[in-house]
Amino acid sequence: MVNLFIANLDWEITSEDLQSTFSAFGPVTYAHVVYDNATKRSKGFGYIEMEETDHGINAINALNGMDINGRKLDVKIASPKGNRPPKSASKPAVKKELKKPFQKFDKPKFDKPKFPKQEKTIIKPNPVERDSDGKVIKRSN
Repeated sequence: MVNLFIANLDWEITSEDLQSTFSAFGPVTYAHVVYDNATKRSKGFGYIEMEETDHGINAINALNGMDINGRKLDVKIASPKGNRPPKSASKPAVKKELKKPFQKFDKPKFDKPKFPKQEKTIIKPNPVERDSDGKVIKRSN
């Protein structure tokens, strides 16, 4: 039994399409296109399981690089997760610039403008006497 990984699939291709395409090379026991759970859209890759290794190799030789709707298929033998190289090894490492933590800066010290000192004058209101109606009776200075 052989498991095949098919990448760069057109978004419209379904598991049934994979089943029918690969069955031309031999009996297919499993065909699956992987979909994104959130968007319900194809992720552009899938898996095929064939009974005979020779049939899988024939399918790889015939379909790898074939142009389907402007996309070249990438067909290869699927490797178990444990045997795959780490993702960081397949892509060049991009060093992210770390954000510096918030730094507390001292408030800038500005010289206060110098004005000549002036004496404060306090103006007190003149006391006023009022009658029961609120009219001014007498002003005292």
